[in-house]
Amino acid sequence: MYIIILERFIMVNNVDNQGLKRGTLKLLDYNDKYKKIFENEKSELEKILDGFYIEIEHVGSTAIKGIKSKPIIDILVTCSNLEKFIEFAKKNVANGTYTIKEEPTRGGDFLIRKEENGKVKAFIHVLPKESDIAKNYILFRDYLNNNKEEAKKYEKLKLELYNKYKNDRQNYTLGKDKYINSIIQKAKKEEYR
Repeated sequence: MYIIILERFIMVNNVDNQGLKRGTLKLLDYNDKYKKIFENEKSELEKILDGFYIEIEHVGSTAIKGIKSKPIIDILVTCSNLEKFIEFAKKNVANGTYTIKEEPTRGGDFLIRKEENGKVKAFIHVLPKESDIAKNYILFRDYLNNNKEEAKKYEKLKLELYNKYKNDRQNYTLGKDKYINSIIQKAKKEEYR
């Protein structure tokens, strides 16, 4: 019992103790420090990306207040020209800390991972500003932050999928798709945002 309490104390109170080893899955309680972690990451990215972006947004479950999530910060970077951004990133961003996912992603985004001490700390999703996928990241985040009942339904689904697929991250992610798409459609229908 003391070990569990200590582990939760460390996870909640230590900003540097976020991240997961590649391919692993773990859900933790919402941490108020996620916002600060994002702000630090954003500040770092603004320097590294040197004007090759339009906006940097906190997205994903760590951006939804009060729900369990993987302790990895999802960041949306929008740009005006994805091909030029990719060329810039491959020359100037990829290093020991930042790695570029070469294989295509399911969402069609250009993905950069931030890894430190053997853990993925952030997923940086890069998309053109006007892409529907970029808009959907924001719609989903904002809708759930303004609809606590829906956020709790999403958390419940995540927990069910985690219990079923805790060793299969791909199926865990696929299992959320239908719900996420339904929320995006609901948000669009309600002319949210």
